[in-house]
Amino acid sequence: MERAICQYALDRVMLYLRNYGVAPSPQVCRRALALIDECLAEVMTGQGSSVPDPCHSDTPLPGGVLALVFDRLPGYFDLPELYVPLQRPPIQRASIGYGPTL
Repeated sequence: MERAICQYALDRVMLYLRNYGVAPSPQVCRRALALIDECLAEVMTGQGSSVPDPCHSDTPLPGGVLALVFDRLPGYFDLPELYVPLQRPPIQRASIGYGPTL
């Protein structure tokens, strides 16, 4: 059974928000649906990027609708700042053996 792009977009948005720690409440779902509806309407009227049929597509990632949704997502939701720990030790001046150290 073919999935509609609106279902696919809602699944992606809700997963994205859940990974940010946003609880999937009815208000969050309604806001996500409003965002997806706005983006679908824009693509259908030709204002966004062109997608032949934005509601049904053979490709899993139709660029027009999902690109608009994820571009506008930070404007619809207050997402917390992600903390990414430093992936390396701090850089310090050291000698690699070419001469005397200072």
